[in-house]
Amino acid sequence: MENEKKELERPEIQDPHKNRYVVYTKRDTELMKTFIRFDNRVRHPRMGVNTGLVGILLLLMPVIVKDMGTAGKVIGVCVGTLLLCIALFRVHISVGMMKNNPEVKENEEITYLFGNSGIRARKIGGIEDLGYYKTVYHLWEDEGNYYVGLDNDDLLILPKANFEEGDAESFRKFLLDKSGAKYTWKPAELLNIWKNTAMQIRQKMSEVGRTPQDDEKSPKEEKRKREK
Repeated sequence: MENEKKELERPEIQDPHKNRYVVYTKRDTELMKTFIRFDNRVRHPRMGVNTGLVGILLLLMPVIVKDMGTAGKVIGVCVGTLLLCIALFRVHISVGMMKNNPEVKENEEITYLFGNSGIRARKIGGIEDLGYYKTVYHLWEDEGNYYVGLDNDDLLILPKANFEEGDAESFRKFLLDKSGAKYTWKPAELLNIWKNTAMQIRQKMSEVGRTPQDDEKSPKEEKRKREK
């Protein structure tokens, strides 16, 4: 009986919609750029570099190949210039395409409400239920934002500076505990990217040569250390 009483006193039982975290967002140009840069880092991490290198190579072809015809030189320079421009300005190009998409509501203000049992979005027209936490499959994080991936391919971009309720630093643990989602640190700043890459390389090198027996020993060794 006492256990049932304690269960009923849990906050999520009393008020499942009580807001634990409230985050304000506005789909302006800066947020669109943030989305494009994140999408490039996660889905197409090498596309910009590869496109730029191919463009530079085509621009250098008239110098490298001495007996290239005039038509070949013109085509190489034109295509190389185009690829180099795409590599350098692809974020701005993508933002322009998003703004021309009638389905994208520019400057739309959305406040995300993270309650005890689910996620909601408050817009001008009302409040939309985005589902329970089990719909969250991945949480990415960089220096300034959280990126919440939902099962319906929606991506919530949450600027850490825009948390109106709840602490941005504790949000990570809250969401992972609620959803059981996968977590990835995906830095945007160059120095942190290098550090993260170096750490991943060290982890892979440490995994090389490990045997199943080593994996079995590790939990036992950790247990012995805790007992000491």
